[in-house]
Amino acid sequence: MKRVTIGIFAHPDDESNGPSGTLLKIVQDGVDVHLLLITDGEAGTNPTEAPDLGKIRLDEWSRSAELIGAKSTAALHFPDGELSHSMHIAIGAALHAEVHRIINDYAEPIELSFMTFDLLGLTGHLDHIAASYLATHQFYSLKNDTPEGVTMGELWYFCLSQEQAPNIEWTDYYMPIGREKAYINRTVDVSSVLERKYAVIDAHVSQIADATTLKQLGDKLLSEEHFHVVS
Repeated sequence: MKRVTIGIFAHPDDESNGPSGTLLKIVQDGVDVHLLLITDGEAGTNPTEAPDLGKIRLDEWSRSAELIGAKSTAALHFPDGELSHSMHIAIGAALHAEVHRIINDYAEPIELSFMTFDLLGLTGHLDHIAASYLATHQFYSLKNDTPEGVTMGELWYFCLSQEQAPNIEWTDYYMPIGREKAYINRTVDVSSVLERKYAVIDAHVSQIADATTLKQLGDKLLSEEHFHVVS
């Protein structure tokens, strides 16, 4: 049975600054990875004051997806920084259509899993939280009404350990402390693909400030990716 993972993220660099090492490894292991992007990231850091930041970030995301080895990508173009509750029906419908497009592309039976940020949105960013809940809704909707030829696999919530995020920092949004060991039930050693993970991160040139901050964790901490996995 073909294994398929759909990653659902809010911003163009969420997959790279998040579980990129794990995505690289599962592609290496023969899993088809499909990436769904809710916003274009047009409200992100814009050091060059580019008038078309969203397009630039989509191009960077495409490069990142290519480096990961994603089988397909789709951007939904909802407004960055504005994923309010009132949009959830529209976003959910768009995600539903893309998920079923992916499913229908397979003539063979598939085992379908999802990957997203944890339900605190990793940093507390409301767009991240929206993406997490929307991915959760897609997963459980399919479990309740599974299409023929599909076996539901697992829902992977990417999170940071307390070593990786030891302090609460107050920025323009809430940034929670890392997850306790009891919450983390799967850790992936990505040391074998660490250099490739850095290349994926570096594909998002416009967001170099976030990449620099992330890399300050060092090779040891970035060689482990943590998840809360449910089935």
